[in-house]
Amino acid sequence: MAIIPDEIRQELKRRFENELIGKVRVRLFTQRGGLIIVPGRECPTCKETGELMEEVASLSDKLELEVHDVYAESELASEHGIERIPAIVLGGEARGGVRYFGIPAGSEFPAMVEDLIEVSKGTTSLSDESKESLAALSKDVHVQVFVTPT
Repeated sequence: MAIIPDEIRQELKRRFENELIGKVRVRLFTQRGGLIIVPGRECPTCKETGELMEEVASLSDKLELEVHDVYAESELASEHGIERIPAIVLGGEARGGVRYFGIPAGSEFPAMVEDLIEVSKGTTSLSDESKESLAALSKDVHVQVFVTPT
């Protein structure tokens, strides 16, 4: 059963056809399902996040989904700063990228769609003033945005 309603799926497909420029690598860090669950490693939204990202990636050949087991591929997870799951890393040909922790559903979903498009273009929708201010920074800055429905 599809997670994304058909009407929204068709709109996303149209947007991706018109707006995605370059390829976007979508790396999903999760855990492989199994019969044994190790205490402390439970991931109640990993399955749904995987299904959601598979649906999204199926809407364009410019979206390349890679699924990684955070425990079996701990070195790769560490390279990307993954400390919790599910985690999604969006990357394109341009420098930088976007990471999501948790399932990007509800109010986070439209933001993820915009990030996919911007990563594929290698641009952002920041104002020229903001870009100039950021360019003037003398060292890297780690930005975190926390979202809650309330």
